Amino acid sequence: MTAARTHGPTHPTPPLTTTAAAGFEITTQRPTRWIPRPLPKPDAAPQTTPHPGSVPPLLQSLLTQRGIADPDAQHRFLHPKLSHLDDPADLPGCTDAATRLSQALHDRQPIVVYGDYDVDGITAATILTRTLHALGADPDTTTPYIPHRLDEGYGLNTDALTNFAQQNPKPLIVTVDCGITAHTAADHAASLGLDLIITDHHTPGSNSENLPTAAAIVHPDLQPTTYNLQPPPTPLCGAGVALKLAWQTAKTHLQTDQLPQPLRELLIDLLALAALGTVADVVPLTGDNRTLTAFGLSRMKHTPFTGLNALIDAARLREDTIDAYHCGFALGPRLNAVGRLGHAKDALELFLTEDPLRAADLAQQLTEINDDRRSLQRDIEKQALEQVETLGYASDDHRVIVLAGDNWHPGVLGIVASRITERFHRPTILLGVDPETQTAKGSARSVEGVDLHAALAPIAESLCDKFGGHAMAAGLTLPAENLDAFRTQANAALTPLLPIAHLCPRFTYDAELTLPEATHPLVRCIQQLAPFGRSNPAPRFLFSNVRVAAEPRVIGRTGTHLKLTLEQHGTTLQAIGFGVAEDGRPPYHTGQHLDLIAEPILNTWNGQTNVELRLHDIRLSQTTGDQPAKAKRPGN
Repeated sequence: MTAARTHGPTHPTPPLTTTAAAGFEITTQRPTRWIPRPLPKPDAAPQTTPHPGSVPPLLQSLLTQRGIADPDAQHRFLHPKLSHLDDPADLPGCTDAATRLSQALHDRQPIVVYGDYDVDGITAATILTRTLHALGADPDTTTPYIPHRLDEGYGLNTDALTNFAQQNPKPLIVTVDCGITAHTAADHAASLGLDLIITDHHTPGSNSENLPTAAAIVHPDLQPTTYNLQPPPTPLCGAGVALKLAWQTAKTHLQTDQLPQPLRELLIDLLALAALGTVADVVPLTGDNRTLTAFGLSRMKHTPFTGLNALIDAARLREDTIDAYHCGFALGPRLNAVGRLGHAKDALELFLTEDPLRAADLAQQLTEINDDRRSLQRDIEKQALEQVETLGYASDDHRVIVLAGDNWHPGVLGIVASRITERFHRPTILLGVDPETQTAKGSARSVEGVDLHAALAPIAESLCDKFGGHAMAAGLTLPAENLDAFRTQANAALTPLLPIAHLCPRFTYDAELTLPEATHPLVRCIQQLAPFGRSNPAPRFLFSNVRVAAEPRVIGRTGTHLKLTLEQHGTTLQAIGFGVAEDGRPPYHTGQHLDLIAEPILNTWNGQTNVELRLHDIRLSQTTGDQPAKAKRPGN
């Protein structure tokens, strides 16, 4: 294996022109930058571990590049165990919440598990509900509740609380994945005589000491416990918090750390749902999140849950080894879509039903709704790109893109905002305006290194009716008449945080390889780092001066995916670039030489397993006499 060139300069591409699906071009003269990680890879990737406890040199380098340099920490990362999980009693507020839940179980008090309409909230509600039922709660009185996205909005709803208070006896309300900023709703619950437990992971707000009124608050960022030590543990998502609370409630209620086998098996099975929520919520896949996800993915194909099995079948993943990619791009979108365009209670019912026919029907409904979501998303994205071009928002004067459209469906604005952010490399806020009420409601997405919540919170206090979220994403509602002021103030607030040099695509690669070096043993070695996700990205490599050996093909249902046959030093590999052929035509031809940033993967087809490259960025090689051309950036 050749020496990696990872200490050299960054590699700018030629000036970039992105052709939008709307049929026009938006041009920025700033080049893509290809940035090597700071450490070289070793000269060879061992095919086997020499002796127990050792870490292969390639993995040592990759882990060190990801901030895990200690040998014991590297071994722990590569060999996660359930015993590595932090004690749930160390999660701030978890013991108090578990004690109150146990009291409710003893008293046969009804319990409402109040969730959220995204994957994280749905899986969190399922985890806690199933555990409470297993601990003896009456399924007729211990029930989950998911608010309607459009009619009720995110978080605790005062009208829903009023309805709960009319029950006799009054239920205990437990939030999952929401509630940490719900001061008004919490006060309303107290005025109605409702006990409230809040479990959440979102940013508490501008004053974390001023928390909502509740019997207990479970949140990783609160109180001086081991969760606040340096270095801090990995932040959990809502499903992770719910799993910790379910675990601690079981220990508290049964008064033992050694849970009976059926309950232990249930909690292990629930790891599959925790993994789904963790991947979908894009929290760092390190620490507890890595352990939860690794074991949860291993349980996915063996789940006893009828609805999860139906979802896997509907996504046609029964024959696949389900990994984080499938959770993020096949299973998760189906669950999110019903919350965006319908009612997420259907997804919750899917995960709670034991009826195979009902589960199959629900899974098919979710699949069809997801297809509708894709169509709606494409329409709004086209309109948004037209606004970017017309208003000149891709210029250096705009460090944030704030777009609004009449009747843009708020259920898909987060997805479109993410795509606009990826395309123009600056935070994006998309808002749908209700023409009747003149209220703008939407979603914001940020780029790495820019805490969007912290930057916008002071502005939101004076201009927004509702605002909440975290560093990378937020939701907001404001009067349409405040849009211009919001746009101006947001741009002023974000300009110091986002230098001009950062307004460009940045692709980091781990080392440089040639095609002959992309072998089965190397890919299998790399796969030991999985599951991949935030803070643990799949390793990417720079391949220089490879030749297009056959006429490129456009594939896929949308006709935008590019299939390449590449050759170098006598080795031929297939490569796939998602979203590269935006206009339905291959952007390259036989005989051209390309530079690539790509991820080697193993692809099995018709019983044959071969190494394939998943393309992340492509440019014409400038070492062969080819003229600079448009850089093509594969989509996700």
